[in-house]
Amino acid sequence: MLNISSPVTAVVLAGGQSKPELLAATGVPNRALLQIEGETMLARVARALQESGVVGQIIVVGNLTPPEDCRALPDTGDFVENVLQAAVSVAEQEYILYATADTPFLTPQAVRDFVVRGLQSGADMCYPIIPLQLCYQKFPNMPRTALALREGTFTGGNLLLVRAGTVRKQADLLRRAFAARKSVWALAKILGAGIIVRAVLAKLLSPRLLSIAHIKRRVQQLMNASAQEIITEYAEIGVDIDRAEHVQKLREAGYRVGNA
Repeated sequence: MLNISSPVTAVVLAGGQSKPELLAATGVPNRALLQIEGETMLARVARALQESGVVGQIIVVGNLTPPEDCRALPDTGDFVENVLQAAVSVAEQEYILYATADTPFLTPQAVRDFVVRGLQSGADMCYPIIPLQLCYQKFPNMPRTALALREGTFTGGNLLLVRAGTVRKQADLLRRAFAARKSVWALAKILGAGIIVRAVLAKLLSPRLLSIAHIKRRVQQLMNASAQEIITEYAEIGVDIDRAEHVQKLREAGYRVGNA
């Protein structure tokens, strides 16, 4: 086990407004403040980080009152700028753990496992992926997006461990990628034709045509940084509550959602 002599800085992204459907279902304008079992999602995420043993300073980005012992940064109104502003205050070679405020089932054990394994890899950035079957075993009612690859079918997690310098150096790329996220052609220009063709053929013909290594290689080329996937069994990392459908599924599963 890696000795965490210098805990990482955690940044909780809690900006933005609830989508109209989610607002109508919950009455909460910022989903970070949605209560599950009597505790806001933001408070639940902060507690998991605080109790992990691998996190030091916690920065909450959003126009709200942060949980106790957390530092606040204002919401810029732009997701990428929220990511970037937190990286400015952290030394270039130091790691930042980004988390979203809408991951209410995050646990200290899940955080610690991901951070320790990420630091052990020595990569500039690490991203968790979860086998889809494990997600359905633990949270059978929750819908999710997944990608079938040579190694299996995975869904992404809501954490990112990355060196602050990597974030700052790739600010323009992050802005372009976020702006292009809803356009296949715009994303293709960024990712390159090769990876897009492989992805299409993998979906049409066989998942074996696209592997983790293919994706990682392209990400490393784009970011000019080393990257490492962390395959985790902690399905909690992959459950985010940002749609009215998610709230309904939680209620059907017996969770107390909202102020009632």
